[in-house]
Amino acid sequence: MDNTLAMLLSDTYKQTHFRMYPAGLTKLVSYWVPRRSMLKNQNTMVFFGLQAFIKEYLIDYFNKNFFKLSEDEVVKQYTDSMDIQIGRPNYNLEGIVALHSLGYLPLEIRALPEGTLVPMGVPCIEITNTDERFAWVTQWIECILQVELWKPCCHATIGHMYREIANYWYEKTTDGLPANMACADFGMRGMSCMDEATRCSASWLLSFNKTSTIPAINYIDKYYNADCKNHGIGIGAVSTEHAVMGANFAIDGDEVTFIRRLLNDLYPNTSFSMVSDTYDYWNLVNNLLPMVKDDVLKHNGKLLIRPDSGDIVDISVRTVEKLWEIFGGTVNNKGYKVLNPHIGIIYGDGCTLSNVSTIWTELEKRGFAANNIAYGVGAFCFSAIVEDGRMVVVTRDTFGIAMKATYGVIDGKKLMIFKDPKTDTSHLKKSHKGCCRVYEENGELKCEDQLLDMADDTLLTTVFKNGKLTREDTFMTIRQRMYGGRA
Repeated sequence: MDNTLAMLLSDTYKQTHFRMYPAGLTKLVSYWVPRRSMLKNQNTMVFFGLQAFIKEYLIDYFNKNFFKLSEDEVVKQYTDSMDIQIGRPNYNLEGIVALHSLGYLPLEIRALPEGTLVPMGVPCIEITNTDERFAWVTQWIECILQVELWKPCCHATIGHMYREIANYWYEKTTDGLPANMACADFGMRGMSCMDEATRCSASWLLSFNKTSTIPAINYIDKYYNADCKNHGIGIGAVSTEHAVMGANFAIDGDEVTFIRRLLNDLYPNTSFSMVSDTYDYWNLVNNLLPMVKDDVLKHNGKLLIRPDSGDIVDISVRTVEKLWEIFGGTVNNKGYKVLNPHIGIIYGDGCTLSNVSTIWTELEKRGFAANNIAYGVGAFCFSAIVEDGRMVVVTRDTFGIAMKATYGVIDGKKLMIFKDPKTDTSHLKKSHKGCCRVYEENGELKCEDQLLDMADDTLLTTVFKNGKLTREDTFMTIRQRMYGGRA
């Protein structure tokens, strides 16, 4: 895709709509809106990813793969594909050539600040053309906007849901520790491609500091001026895998030899996690860890025991209790037990919002603080949400995200455009009508529609106009917007 002509980054029907609009159309206004949550317990969506999309695609990609090409190259690439797709004269070659000659995307994009928790039905983005000749461009960008933006928003929301649970238990059971280290992104290898893994991890890092997806660091540094090094964002960990454990067992004939090597020779001054269920998890916890107790307590770091199979709730709770029995610890100011700082547990298999919450609940019942365990949240948790035993697959429809045209100017007449299918009994498909104004009332975002002009007194502010980014946020600004002092 790196060298695909920018104007080909759409599905087929977008290339045909230019000739279907009414003659005399000079203005088109569209809104990008989460319309309905498929999640029982989540009625807001975190808005995130627009700034990266603008920089990466509307500016860099369009300049490289459209505006800076020769007209001959543009025509060749466009016709080579569209002749196969729908044939002449069904596509908009004249419009493409005219847009290329203009030299920039004649669009104005107004949006809510990224990091905003947006209620259903409230527009996040407003898009309109700035040149009367290119009203068709407004809706043309729908495909590329949707494919690049819905998933970061969904995954940022999922991260926020985990963070809210973590905040609750950390505030209740710890001595004011921040919850931004409670969960790490372990999802890279379960994503569909590297780009998806990177964007999803970037979204996760709005809520937590830890990830195993290395490219996310460069991504948020590049597009959001994250300054990851100075802010401690994108932290990973030294960790074993089953191949390592099995290879050393094959040589040593036991597990203790390698555990001591890890503690004393390889990582004497570094915290690390150790996958612990390669053979017999409870034998390792009950019998082998006591054998290396002195090595653990002398180690200048923390050994994190990592179960990787079985009943996550039972194993997590029992392990914390056993580690307390073996290594002891302290009682914090809120009266909860905290394991010796040289030992802990991280669970990274099959985490869900439900079982993570259940584990912290059960630990609290037994008098243990939430920071005794950390979680590695994998690709399943980014791809599906389990609520009350019901699994909801995470897609664009999770929040019913759609971009619809709602206002136009035709032959000088200001007209409302809307969609309201009588067959849509769910009312999910119904769009706004006319221009929209987003405002705040009693601390809640709301939307007023049916306006016959674009609103000036709206919370949607200009972020892109005529090929240039006009408003830029840093990653930390967005995090602070979401969490305040708890970022």
